[in-house]
Amino acid sequence: MSNITQVTSSMASASLSNKAPLPVGHQPLAEKKPKEVNQEGTPVQIVTNMRKINLEKNHSIFKYSVQVLFVYQKSDGTELVLEKSKSVGSGCDHERSKSHCLRVYRKAAKQCQELKSGGPFCYDSQGCLYSFSKLKNDEFSTNITGSDISNNPKFLRVEFKLAKVQESFQTTTNDVAKSVNCRPALQEKTILEAMNQIVSTAPINHPNVLTIGNCVHYLYDDTNIDIRSITGEGGKSSAVGASKSVRTLEGTGKTPCLYMATELKTTLFHPDNCSLLKVFMDYRGFNGSLKANSPFVLKNKNAFIGLWCYTTHGKCSDWKDDRPMIKIKDFGLSAKETTFERDNKKISVFNYFQVKYNMTLKYPDLFTVVARGKDGKNQHIPVECLDLCNSQTVRTEQMVGTEQADLIKLAAAKPHDRKKITDTVVNSIGLASEPKGIISVGAPESVTGLVLPKPDIYFSGGKKVFWNDPKKRGPATDFMPAGTFIKPTKLTNWEVVFDNGVQLVDCIQHLTSTMRQLGMEVSNPTVSLINRGYLRSIFENAKAANRQLIMFITKSMNNYHTEIKCLEQEFDLLTQDIRFETAVKLAQQQNTRKNIIYKTNMKLGGLNYELRSGVFSNSKRLIIGFETSQRGGLGDAPIAIGFAANMMSHSQQFAGGYMFVKKSADNYGPVIPEILLTILKQAKANRPNDRPDELLIYFSGVSEGQHALVNEYYANQVKAACGLFNESFRPHITLILASKVHNTRVYKSENGGGVCNVEPGTVIDHTIVSPVLSEWYHAGSLARQGTSKLVKYSLIFNTKKNEKLSVYERLTNELCYEMQIVFHPTSLPIPLHIAGTYSERGSQMLALKKPIYTNGEFNQVATNEQLGYASKKLFGTRFNA
Repeated sequence: MSNITQVTSSMASASLSNKAPLPVGHQPLAEKKPKEVNQEGTPVQIVTNMRKINLEKNHSIFKYSVQVLFVYQKSDGTELVLEKSKSVGSGCDHERSKSHCLRVYRKAAKQCQELKSGGPFCYDSQGCLYSFSKLKNDEFSTNITGSDISNNPKFLRVEFKLAKVQESFQTTTNDVAKSVNCRPALQEKTILEAMNQIVSTAPINHPNVLTIGNCVHYLYDDTNIDIRSITGEGGKSSAVGASKSVRTLEGTGKTPCLYMATELKTTLFHPDNCSLLKVFMDYRGFNGSLKANSPFVLKNKNAFIGLWCYTTHGKCSDWKDDRPMIKIKDFGLSAKETTFERDNKKISVFNYFQVKYNMTLKYPDLFTVVARGKDGKNQHIPVECLDLCNSQTVRTEQMVGTEQADLIKLAAAKPHDRKKITDTVVNSIGLASEPKGIISVGAPESVTGLVLPKPDIYFSGGKKVFWNDPKKRGPATDFMPAGTFIKPTKLTNWEVVFDNGVQLVDCIQHLTSTMRQLGMEVSNPTVSLINRGYLRSIFENAKAANRQLIMFITKSMNNYHTEIKCLEQEFDLLTQDIRFETAVKLAQQQNTRKNIIYKTNMKLGGLNYELRSGVFSNSKRLIIGFETSQRGGLGDAPIAIGFAANMMSHSQQFAGGYMFVKKSADNYGPVIPEILLTILKQAKANRPNDRPDELLIYFSGVSEGQHALVNEYYANQVKAACGLFNESFRPHITLILASKVHNTRVYKSENGGGVCNVEPGTVIDHTIVSPVLSEWYHAGSLARQGTSKLVKYSLIFNTKKNEKLSVYERLTNELCYEMQIVFHPTSLPIPLHIAGTYSERGSQMLALKKPIYTNGEFNQVATNEQLGYASKKLFGTRFNA
């Protein structure tokens, strides 16, 4: 198999472009498949969280640009102008700019004749205003003053300017259909943008609602909501709210309709109106003389990094929300220990505060906060001189102890609770408010879904899974093995490794007997011991002995797993890691033994069972998945792209790997040709008589805004890879996007008006989907706690014009049963599921071994060669099973 260097060289010789051609969006997406009747499956009634937005016809909506210019007096008497209506970035600084702009707009609306009549008006707190009436003048401006606008003594005025936009100035309530187009570049989205803002106007103006961004609204007082709250260290507390999105969907009539999706949000917040010192004091183990390298700081550091704070010292102390704002970068030496140059002399922060502010610090021996100063250099600020900015959400990396687990439990509401709470929150925050009756928001839409039939699953000897087996326990989509492996492997040269002094030799017999019971041919293993936690010698000896597999059985407390997998890659030796605590119970737990062996057989290149159905009858369909965990990439740092395909000797055997790329807005496009070429060569080597006639590729994590990119750039990259493989190779190409990043929730209707989770295999492909391309929602697996969230699939590119949509729905559903290790379906089809595990493995490798840089630039080829599997013999196996 060609390694990454050879593939990259081939690409270069073919003059492939790694940049998307611009502009994109003028080529049509795959034509929407016609509706089908009499599809196989069981109809089911579904309640959604999608509410139809009904618009009165023939109403115009006008769009105006807004400028909010804050004018201050400089020390030399000249004026400094800061525009706050074009705030960039995120965080408290951006939210403060929005708050200032909204404050100015409200005052302008009271004193400007143009805004006193007409409307209603909907302002986004930045640079855009929508009006249901045309203003008398195309543009106007006014000056706003007063201490209610700014407490900065150098504040002079705000220049509020409003003008009609040059493009898309006017839209109407009749233009909904224009907001979608099979050619994405031709979509006229003004009406959609306007309605997204209009439905948020009531929450934004509600005194009991906090709005983050323009689409997530939280209740300050949620005592009337039937949901428990949680608290955390440092005064953290949870809040409940809802996010909303407005989309143009197929609807129930002949023309597209607007729908609003509302999703329940439970979020942890840092305390409001609180000093940073008080927050620290709420943490166990804090005292006023801790150093930056103390165990307390090392343990809790991440809980504070990234927090925004106001400074409280000096002349700015009474400026309220006009005070200078900093973002915590790190912690440094104490105020007594930290020095800097002032007037050509060194001075400590402690002495500086005495001289400059006539302030004697109460905690001079406490670590200081490190933040970026105006000159870009680090500044050290005493903890006692900072107040937390209000309304800060707690990011995942800032959570400590059980906070993340508690929040997950809080969010995992059962279906009937989630629906009830969501509906109550939506009404409480005002998302259903109606401006002058021009719009009305309907009740949650109900649709008919279809529960697809379960696949036919066979084990060796033609033994078929009996779905209604009375011995079976658990959900209806769980199944019991019907026999031995369809393709068992031989394991004749392997090794079991224990910690020195913690052997459990008896478990080996339980494992080998289970292997034989399931059809494997197995010899007894060599037994080795780990001395003083040193693993490398184990791999060196196993490599010399040409072992097929090293099975580690060690205690959880040793946490060898990541190192084992890194050494697996380095030595090109297959490994399996089993917890000692699990192995102790193997004698009594038959299912646990089998689960271990199911994984072993797959790692060694076997196949536990196979699916036999019409959609799986084509062994020449090459099915591929691309996924990225997105971890390990900060800025343009590298990330791991995981991929998987049925490129092994059996068309239902999936294997894959990962590739490191420089993180960018488009992570997949540049690497599609080399990954596909590698897959095609591997498939040819393993199944020389099954030349693919279709490439079916799933991509996860691609946004709707990138549909055109996939349709034009990705499709061309796939074609380029086919040409590199063989000039005459022209298979059918199907590109499907899979996403869980959406606000759609669905519930199965129950008799009596209740709701429950939908069954695995449920598909919805009408009403709440796109009106211009083929989409469907699919429940792959059972939600074992909380409310299930379906995966949305979008068919973007498809050369098989006559293939029915139901074929792809059935195939996607059955691919969720191809896990082979646990006998129940997964939420994603197996190529995406496996690609995700490879991406995570790659991220772990990056975290432990670090990428390679040459002259300060990420060296993609060298990093993949050293840390990847593409040039290893393990590539093409399911080494990460």
